[in-house]
Amino acid sequence: MELNPNKKKKQKTENSSTGNSEVFASCSFESLGLHTTLCDQLKERLGFEAPTLVQAQAIPVILSGRHVLVNAATGTGKTVAYLAPVIHQLQKCDPRIQRSDGTFALVLVPTHELCMQVYEILQKLLRRFHWIVPGYIMGGESRNKEKSRLRKGISILVATPGRLLDHLKNTSSFSHTNLCWIIFDEADRILELGYGKEIEDILNILGSKQQKSVGKDNTTSQISEVQRQNVLLSATLNEKVNHLAEISLDNPVMVGLDKKIELQLTHQDVKPMEFNGNDILEKDGKLLSSSTEEYKLPTQLLQRYIKVPCGSRLVVLLAILKHLFEKEAYQKVVVFFSTCDAVDFHYSLVSGFQWLSRQHSDTDVKQLFLKCNTLRLHGNMNHEDRRTTFHAFKTEKSALLLSTDVAARGLDFPKVRCIIQYDPPGEATEYVHRVGRTARIGEKGDSLLFLQPIETDYLPGLEKHGVTLTEYPLQKLLDSFPLFGIRYHPKNFVSVDTHPWVVSLQKALESFTSSELKMKKMAQNAFCSWVRAYTAHRGELKGIFMVKKLHLGHVARSFALKEQPSLVNKSLQKQTKKRMRDQKQKNVSKKREVGKR
Repeated sequence: MELNPNKKKKQKTENSSTGNSEVFASCSFESLGLHTTLCDQLKERLGFEAPTLVQAQAIPVILSGRHVLVNAATGTGKTVAYLAPVIHQLQKCDPRIQRSDGTFALVLVPTHELCMQVYEILQKLLRRFHWIVPGYIMGGESRNKEKSRLRKGISILVATPGRLLDHLKNTSSFSHTNLCWIIFDEADRILELGYGKEIEDILNILGSKQQKSVGKDNTTSQISEVQRQNVLLSATLNEKVNHLAEISLDNPVMVGLDKKIELQLTHQDVKPMEFNGNDILEKDGKLLSSSTEEYKLPTQLLQRYIKVPCGSRLVVLLAILKHLFEKEAYQKVVVFFSTCDAVDFHYSLVSGFQWLSRQHSDTDVKQLFLKCNTLRLHGNMNHEDRRTTFHAFKTEKSALLLSTDVAARGLDFPKVRCIIQYDPPGEATEYVHRVGRTARIGEKGDSLLFLQPIETDYLPGLEKHGVTLTEYPLQKLLDSFPLFGIRYHPKNFVSVDTHPWVVSLQKALESFTSSELKMKKMAQNAFCSWVRAYTAHRGELKGIFMVKKLHLGHVARSFALKEQPSLVNKSLQKQTKKRMRDQKQKNVSKKREVGKR
């Protein structure tokens, strides 16, 4: 996202080799103990010439049969780190496993998109192991069709928690007596989405730390002579993840991306972690919790923030996107929003807004402001549309994806160049997962966080976790856009709001929104949902993102509205009055109690 990139070829090569050395290990997949055919599939189907550091650390440990907690940065190849050992163990069974043996490995994931992604990776890795059957079950799919597949048998099953629990309770033909692995992928996200109760119920049915898988005739399966193995993967650690680890992992080994650990490891090199009395994971005498944990992010990721007045947010976003796609036509960019309505509004705006930067004449024809393939993704879309968007963005060479946090976890979109967090995440840990969609597997990437001047206290919260952001040169970017073919002198303008290009584009956006009833309605809905989301911040963030500090008229401008929707204002007034009434009633009750004493 540099405005004037002037890098020498030699420097690029050096940076690339440095980035690779920090991501990839110096060993081979064969040296980790994996079957030769599986190693060939990793190279041919997934493009892995060598294992990443996390894979080099995790694969030998998982092959050893130990319970494992993998805590590593996003985009470091964690999916292969657990799938490869499972496939290796299953393919070496003699005689071969059969579909009728049921499920041997269970992979739990938080979202539909991640479920499909893991399943697709499985299909590629199992191309030469046709007797090992992959499958998936998740909400939104036909339950009867899933039931039929489970009846036939699925060797490695990828599932979302709710649908898995449904089948465990109601599908009698679901055979899991030979279950040898339970893998929690993106465990922190699973718990954040409220699946904690479902996970506990699943573990109660399957056995949380079951030592062996026992068949119907009380005999163990051929592969389950080793203990049942649980693997938990999470990019961040918090109390909920620690609790899940405590109830599901037995004397686990912790694997993480630590620069102090040598590139070539065996499982004896990794120090097992222990639990203290407060259910907090402990390693080397240090507590691992969300408040003290240092976030693990790729070193090749360029992280910046941009300080923008509220009323100019929309114009600045479009300016940055225009700059990105004009500078480099073939690239992928993801923009994160806080609400589904905001995604829908910006998608319609970007898809339809036309702009004429020159003075009008009879021969001039307006053109789309952003000439790029634009996609949207959020939880209110139906399942088929979400799947279509997921595959489209994955396969496109150049595209813009507007999304809520449904795309923030685990999804591996190739060649994403830039992540823009238009709305700061509600949880600081979510920052890690959003930016983790870029700079994956050693590639370079940029991230940009939008903040209003009143929100800059958000930055010290990230710095506590070792995340430091530099400021983006906004003024320089705006000055690079000529207006009516004329370049201007930046010294004449004291603020972003008064910049001629910003003023002109803002007027055009407001005119576009007000001219179409549907667009205006979408803008109003997006405005309402954004304000509601802004009031929903919790904990320390509540003191940073305060509605009373906002100028709602400026917020309306950020949705290309000329006037603040009265409906929202009334709604906020009602909420404020209700809170005041409730507070008065509490105060009266307290006084009465004191009087009685």
